[in-house]
Amino acid sequence: MTKDSEISRKEVLRISHYILQTKVLGPFLRSALWVSGCPFQCEGCLAKEMNERAPVCADTSRLAELFATVQGTEGITISGGEPFEQAQALAKLLKQIRAKRDYGVIIYTGYTIEELQEKKEAGIRDLLSQTDLLIDGRYQISLDDGQAYRGSSNQRILPLSERYRDVWEPYYHTKEKRKMEIRVENGKLYMIGVPSENGLNTWRELRQKMQKTEGIDFDDADI
Repeated sequence: MTKDSEISRKEVLRISHYILQTKVLGPFLRSALWVSGCPFQCEGCLAKEMNERAPVCADTSRLAELFATVQGTEGITISGGEPFEQAQALAKLLKQIRAKRDYGVIIYTGYTIEELQEKKEAGIRDLLSQTDLLIDGRYQISLDDGQAYRGSSNQRILPLSERYRDVWEPYYHTKEKRKMEIRVENGKLYMIGVPSENGLNTWRELRQKMQKTEGIDFDDADI
């Protein structure tokens, strides 16, 4: 591997989408980033359509400046795709943001934390050290119990720092229903959040109707 390609792995992220403010991907007002590319092919995963699109290559310094200057946000939620496939660049991004401001980090991953701790690839441990709350495990459609903030019951919500310990228990163990946001940006319709079955059906009906009448493009930007 050349020196230039090493630099690229650390400084350039392949992303699908980002939003600057959302209320459905964790406690407090947050930004969200979806990276592109995933080694898993989980049945029922709504991110597959999004990840089939050509990724956008984004410089970590520019992304850091963007996220660091968003007013009112407590932190960021990162999903995919699979974030730990781009661990070096994500770790660098988070360090750059945290050099500018206090910032909380939540990451959704298809790996279990035990699998990540065994991996030797560059950046894995570094990214884990930058993570305050990890939601781990592959999505299993047969275990989708409708609980908020995770896709299926095998997925665990793991605090890796003290940052969210006061809020994660009541927030993530709530019995409230799943929430999602639907947005139109630059001619594309985005769904954000973990949809309930009813929410997903509503989304699909809306998508079909608007494709026929408005010609709007669509991305399933859920976690």
